[in-house]
Amino acid sequence: MPLNALSRPNTTLQPAMTQITSYLRSFAGLDEAIAACPHSTTHEDLVCVIHRGASLRSARLATSRGDKWLLRRKVFAADGTLVANDHQAWLAQEVERDDGNVADTCARLDAAGYRLGLCRITTLYVVAAGDSGAAADFLQVEVDLEEEIIDREIQPGQGWSTPLTLDALVHEAEQGPALSDPERRVVRGPTYRLRRVVDVGAWLGAADALEDVRREAVRDRRYRVTTAANPAGVVRTQDELDLGWDRYPTKHRRFFQDWARSSAGQHRLCDHWVLDLKDWTDPRTGHRSMEMIPVWAFNRPLARVNAAKGSEYEFYGALEKLDRRVGVPFAWFFYMVHGNRVDADAGDRVIRAAEAGTIVIPERDYRVLKDWQAAPYAF
Repeated sequence: MPLNALSRPNTTLQPAMTQITSYLRSFAGLDEAIAACPHSTTHEDLVCVIHRGASLRSARLATSRGDKWLLRRKVFAADGTLVANDHQAWLAQEVERDDGNVADTCARLDAAGYRLGLCRITTLYVVAAGDSGAAADFLQVEVDLEEEIIDREIQPGQGWSTPLTLDALVHEAEQGPALSDPERRVVRGPTYRLRRVVDVGAWLGAADALEDVRREAVRDRRYRVTTAANPAGVVRTQDELDLGWDRYPTKHRRFFQDWARSSAGQHRLCDHWVLDLKDWTDPRTGHRSMEMIPVWAFNRPLARVNAAKGSEYEFYGALEKLDRRVGVPFAWFFYMVHGNRVDADAGDRVIRAAEAGTIVIPERDYRVLKDWQAAPYAF
């Protein structure tokens, strides 16, 4: 039964897009105060600075995530003198000096002793809960802790083959020999930089509005369905072809809804989870996408639960142990949809055991599981 989509302009798309409100919040002087805050390993002074904001008095450090660095890297001479702030732009200029001959540039740079910096970044997530008690009622303050070092030598011609293009030159320069520990000196000590303050409830509202636009566009589509008996086909809507396709909200909204209606809802979500939030618009097409990945705020080791191991009692006991360790009932479910600490098959196994009477779970948690089984989601 072939389906041929019939194109149809959606004149409501642009007006709906312009109605999506901003979710970023600003506080006068907060950027400067954070930048001037002295660094400490516990970040207590940073939290005190953030507390001064009228809506941030309940702020607390939830967790941090590292292993990131700035793409733009500084270039230093052999004696440590700063040569350029952007290694890619600098390399392009060096190639231009050699009239586009990348091989000549490599030979010249190999002999000059230039070095490449690296700005390492750890993102600190500070959360401030609102007064309503709603799962999404909190502000998320994202602060980057930056430390810059001289990291490696620039020797692009010393690889297996000499680069012939600017892109290959940049790649080889970034892969140069790492400096020894005594030479990897710090050029800028740990400093704080405010990235943004996100009103999570407003972010969800903006993402929901964007999803409404997308679903409306899908709903307006028409498909010509052809068969061998009817080559001309008949026109069908999305609803006629897939009744109930829009029954469930998006996964970012379901995460909050499931928290609120399950046993976990007696705890504040922002005490246990923060959010890696993305909002990107393709400059070529104007298509905007908003994505969310939950990040757990539990800062101690957490064993993984294998859904295929042990008896029903042993398996469910491992899930309950996880709940006790993080201090939240039904926490295992949210670690499961996160997709890291609990296998995705755990949900189905718990449902089978509950329906067989082997284990007993609260009715509200069972309902969340059944909805997840009907329309699984994960991050």
